[in-house]
Amino acid sequence: LGGDVAPTGAYPVVFNPEAMASLLNVYSSIFSSEAAQKGLSKLAGKEGEVIAASCVTIVDDPFHKDNPVPMPFDAEGSPTHRKNVVENGVFKTLLYNLKTAAVAGKKTTGNASKAGYDASVAVRPFSMYLEGGTLTEEQLLVKAGEGVYITDLSGLHAGANPISGDFSLQSAGFMIRDGKKAEYVKSFTVAGNFYELLGNIEDLASNVELPNAMGMTAFGSPSVLVKGLSVAGK
Repeated sequence: LGGDVAPTGAYPVVFNPEAMASLLNVYSSIFSSEAAQKGLSKLAGKEGEVIAASCVTIVDDPFHKDNPVPMPFDAEGSPTHRKNVVENGVFKTLLYNLKTAAVAGKKTTGNASKAGYDASVAVRPFSMYLEGGTLTEEQLLVKAGEGVYITDLSGLHAGANPISGDFSLQSAGFMIRDGKKAEYVKSFTVAGNFYELLGNIEDLASNVELPNAMGMTAFGSPSVLVKGLSVAGK
């Protein structure tokens, strides 16, 4: 209840696990080889390149303890396995099924998916999450110093563009003052670009959660500190 609009400015932003998992969910398609081969991902041809801060590792794990449906085989019968899609900032691999792997001259990563028995084969992650760091969330807030702590993002499918990476999202959360959560704030917009956000992650807490299960896919994250995001409020 209550709460004021956050002041306009460029701030360090801490996304809580659920908010960051929501962003990862929306932008997970950029890691699909199918999207890359259709020109719908800027990561096409960038395997082996640095695309994120060195503290960033993004994992796809079909056997994660919080995965609602652990999958030893994908929709094509290929064995699944845990893989680092991004490792210490380096883009290691797109996610492939047999068809997209053949087009790229690579091996499938075991990420074939079907929405139903007679549906066409697509590509999807199983449990995709950002690997946690060593800090507690309280220590991450201290590192932020002054900024905004975001707990809620709305309008994700209207305000986030997976092709360009741009987003402008209605948000709510708390101001960060002197390294601690302060007053509640709402009805402000946080804007940026997901590709740039990956490179601007300063640190991650250790509190990894997978709160965002979409069918057989779960997305997760710890609390994440990002520098210099634009906040539009009062």
